[in-house]
Amino acid sequence: MKFTSGTLIVLTITILAIFAVGSALWGRHLAQPGPLPAEATVVIAPGSSPRAIASQLAGQGVIANPTTFLIAVRLFGLAPTLKAGEYQFPPHISLRTVINKLATADVAPERTLTIPEGFTVKQAINRISTIQGLTGQATTPEEGMLFPDTYHYTYGTPRQKLLGVMQQRMEKELTNAWQNRTPNLPINTPNELLILASIIQKEAANEQEMPTISSVFINRLNKKMRLQSDPTVIYGAEITENNIRKKDLTEAHPFNTYIYPGLPPTPIANPGRAALLAAANPASTTFLFFVSNPSRTEHIFSQTYAEHQKHVKAYWKYTDAKPSK
Repeated sequence: MKFTSGTLIVLTITILAIFAVGSALWGRHLAQPGPLPAEATVVIAPGSSPRAIASQLAGQGVIANPTTFLIAVRLFGLAPTLKAGEYQFPPHISLRTVINKLATADVAPERTLTIPEGFTVKQAINRISTIQGLTGQATTPEEGMLFPDTYHYTYGTPRQKLLGVMQQRMEKELTNAWQNRTPNLPINTPNELLILASIIQKEAANEQEMPTISSVFINRLNKKMRLQSDPTVIYGAEITENNIRKKDLTEAHPFNTYIYPGLPPTPIANPGRAALLAAANPASTTFLFFVSNPSRTEHIFSQTYAEHQKHVKAYWKYTDAKPSK
């Protein structure tokens, strides 16, 4: 059969019209609301094939037909661009939007992890080890070397990588405090500054009094007096603050600053920026003692032991607690 030029033109137009109608119908099909009844979070594992992704999405109710998904991503050449990650899909998301999310790595918002100021490394590692969305194991760094803050991460971030970010932050903050310290402090190294900052962090009731707390310890170090800090004893004896007793203050261990002069051998917690700066820049005072007020919202400072004893007696008088034996 021979086709005239006019016939070929008509045939071409017909084919193009059929193709256009088919493309429109296909596009409309891809844009239709999907079956997902409520918002869902789906984690696509690294290395997942398009077929595995289609099966997972269908299994979790995000799409209706895995075969349609596969045809679409292959037809548009998007199969190699599908990204692993954590995705949030709204209710009735269309197949086209699902594919676009996966192709552009439109992943779920970052997760957060907070390490509070004053956490020990053990407490921080326990939190990092149990938090969801991180992968792998985290090695335990030296005490005091994790900067307390809120950190953002995406699903699948290695725990060791996030831990490295925390350590780099502490190194940066410690270096800044050390370089901007007050001259002639009885602190010889950045590590000693970190140790003092950790004690200040555990002793202070608030950031405002940290420089004054720091001045007490600096004054004691200058006078060769023992620091006599309860938090160092608590750390060394591995007891809780509420369970410390008078006899704990007489037990010999390297962190008992009631017995041994100078700073303890290591930090006792992870200090924040305010504590680091207070250690590097103490207030100018002649205080040698402090005790909490009855509400434990701040401390009362004294220059002499006699004055300090009056404040201690007042504390026990106006609090229901009794000194432990």
